[in-house]
Amino acid sequence: MDFRDGGHWHYAMVEPNGTKHWGWTDFIHIQPIDFYTSTDAFCDENGKANSDLPSAEWKVTFTDFGESTVVETVVNYKSLADLETVINMGMKEGMVSTLERLDDLLEKLV
Repeated sequence: MDFRDGGHWHYAMVEPNGTKHWGWTDFIHIQPIDFYTSTDAFCDENGKANSDLPSAEWKVTFTDFGESTVVETVVNYKSLADLETVINMGMKEGMVSTLERLDDLLEKLV
């Protein structure tokens, strides 16, 4: 992961059965402590974009509340059909799983 303005992240989402779904994130702007913006698309294992699947724009904001931080993630798709496609592909379950694992990791740090 190259987490800087203009950087990128090539990653695999791995199902419990081992099936991999590849993604590519381009980091547009990173404002340390406050937020970052990015675009995200499906790709193959070599990073070649899959234009048959939706891409999205992300804004992730961090708000400091003293002893806790609220993380707000807003994901925008070009159309309702694009959103429905990723929901049907399991985006909701994937996000829930990711956030639960993040919770577990953060609890270990406290």
